[in-house]
Amino acid sequence: MQETMDYHALNAMLNLYDKAGHIQFDKDQQAIDAFFAAHVRPHSVKFASQHERLETLVREGYYDDAVLARYDRAFVFRLFEHAHASGFRFQTFLGAWKFYTSYTLKTFDGKRYLEHFEDRVTMVALTLAQGDETLATQLTDEMLSGRFQPATPTFLNCGKQQRGELVSCFLLRIEDNMESIGRAVNSALQLSKRGGGVAFLLSNLREAGAPIKRIENQSSGVIPVMKMLEDAFSYANQLGARQGAGAVYLHAHHPDILRFLDTKRENADEKIRIKTLSLGVVIPDITFRLAKENAQMALFSPYDVQRRYGKPFGDIAISERYDELIADPHVRKNLY
Repeated sequence: MQETMDYHALNAMLNLYDKAGHIQFDKDQQAIDAFFAAHVRPHSVKFASQHERLETLVREGYYDDAVLARYDRAFVFRLFEHAHASGFRFQTFLGAWKFYTSYTLKTFDGKRYLEHFEDRVTMVALTLAQGDETLATQLTDEMLSGRFQPATPTFLNCGKQQRGELVSCFLLRIEDNMESIGRAVNSALQLSKRGGGVAFLLSNLREAGAPIKRIENQSSGVIPVMKMLEDAFSYANQLGARQGAGAVYLHAHHPDILRFLDTKRENADEKIRIKTLSLGVVIPDITFRLAKENAQMALFSPYDVQRRYGKPFGDIAISERYDELIADPHVRKNLY
């Protein structure tokens, strides 16, 4: 406990001025040194050589041999040595702390470190270069210099045998049926498990109070779907490395738009409050025009639009067909 307090206390001294009234930047560097001495080195697995390290990590299922097999082994060893000879040093304690708590390869019990920053950079470069030795060297140098930093899923997963996907974001849409909603929840679980952030378009879902099987006032709208997605993202994290990241988007002219935005209110009912899911609004040109003219804004029923025009609400160009939708008596609308 005292060891932990030492480097955290040094880092906290950044918030205190010295006697001359200056920020104590040197304390942050001291915190890095203390962190390595008290925590990183004692908890790092030691290997006699880079050759032994790579062979062990491949044999025990930590590194993906398919990545290393694209290169001559002698080049791989030289690239690791090149990275370790670069003189890399973390610029901040927070950077070092974040790397060793979230990104570095650890033993399966999560207690000991199998990589330092130079090792992670090298494995990322070898993965991305796909056998191109020149590119692998360039990528290694760019990452060590700080000029290039891959997105989290790429930097976290490259070269690992037990890994998620290498891409950051997936964009999906949900159609107005139970099958599509079910697939969306499953997609949220599976893609989040693999390390991706996932965004869903909800604009095609029928609004609260819309008919189901021609029976009026049956639909619950988009809010229950949002709650299911939020629970899925909270449940599925990438081996505990980070929480799932999800977003939902709704058209500005969807009848549920105000309920959608109200889910972020601090005093919202817990049954509808959305805490971790990010919200986005799809705003067409017509919305800005109406605001500029201080005119009333119509919200159109996706249920009626689908049946009247044969297209999902999200596929309709609202700016171009706004007046047509306003004049259509078969499309229910709310005016604000």
